[in-house]
Amino acid sequence: MSDADVIIAGGGLVGASLALALGGTGRRVAVVEPLAPSAEAQPSFDDRQTALAPTSRRFLEALGLWEALQDEAGPITEIHVSDRGGFGFTRLTAAAEGLPALGHVVPNRALGAVLGPALAEAEHVSLYCPAEVAGVRRLRDRVEVSLSGEGAPATMSAPLLVVADGMRSATREAIGVGLRERPYGQTAIIANLRTEYPLRGRAFERFTPDGPLAVLPLADDAASLVWTLPGEQADAVAALPEPEFLARLQQAFGWRLGRLQAVGERHCYPLTAVIAERFSAERAAIIGNAAHALHPVAGQGLNLALRDVAALAELIAEPGDPGDAERLARFERERRGDYRRTFVFTDGLVRLFSNRWPPLALLRNVGLTALDLVPPARRFLLQQATGRAGRLPRLSRGLPLAREAP
Repeated sequence: MSDADVIIAGGGLVGASLALALGGTGRRVAVVEPLAPSAEAQPSFDDRQTALAPTSRRFLEALGLWEALQDEAGPITEIHVSDRGGFGFTRLTAAAEGLPALGHVVPNRALGAVLGPALAEAEHVSLYCPAEVAGVRRLRDRVEVSLSGEGAPATMSAPLLVVADGMRSATREAIGVGLRERPYGQTAIIANLRTEYPLRGRAFERFTPDGPLAVLPLADDAASLVWTLPGEQADAVAALPEPEFLARLQQAFGWRLGRLQAVGERHCYPLTAVIAERFSAERAAIIGNAAHALHPVAGQGLNLALRDVAALAELIAEPGDPGDAERLARFERERRGDYRRTFVFTDGLVRLFSNRWPPLALLRNVGLTALDLVPPARRFLLQQATGRAGRLPRLSRGLPLAREAP
């Protein structure tokens, strides 16, 4: 007999979300995580901010977590998109689309503060932390993993192993699934800002010759900055004294928010497009950053990962063997389609706005202006940006899982 129905390698934001999603299904879940949510080195719950699409908010509502997060969530009610040096711009508003918000910006640490206690109390969920998967052996009807870590059993088995331990996943490598990478040659500078004029729900996406620059509203009237620059340039700019850094940023962003008054601690993250060779293998599913990583230009990374979680939870909740080959093939097909749509959208934006060829720049600015004048085109863009393209799993629609496992 197996020790669990599902073993999740990785208890960060994605792995913990899956465990909580399965809490009411009757499935026995084991989560293996080397770092506690409060640990300084925990990458899922660091000082970054995450832009949650409406589908992700509904997912968290379905899990009963949103109420504890909403006071720290800054709503995005308007997105202003512009091309530096060009005449084109467009505004996307929640009111025009009949939505309460186009998204919410939430601190990663706030997500950790909610997910950690919920995971510790979840029904049918066992958390092994600090512990990690040291080896994987796949048998006909189950996966056997060897564990290392204080308080963890030496081995554990389950019909399904879920790989959710990040981009450099040792577990993914252990099951023989490789990774394809394409560096963008860009680095994102992440920091919090204080501006002369409060954002009041407005988000700004400004495309510059060096890369996209986003300013997002936070719940306390501060702003979150994501400034993309060529790698070496980004490191040098991030290290500037605060007045010089703010002057460079002011030149790149402009004066729509008045004078940029203060900036917090700056962190640099090199950007690489990543995709696993497969999203499933025999008795295994791969989700989150272990499966894919995107350019942050449209804030799609975590939203795509939570749709991974919602889709996989829906399949696991069905009666029968959670690691069945046909079930995993369905997961692979569905997630591959969602990934392709999302990657084409985000990568296409980077390529389109990085090309400074004058005829293309003119067409780009005409296109931005046309978005303001052509509602169907604007709604198509918003469908991609808010995660509503394609079939949505039940949890991403705010609905409970339809069935319970026997």
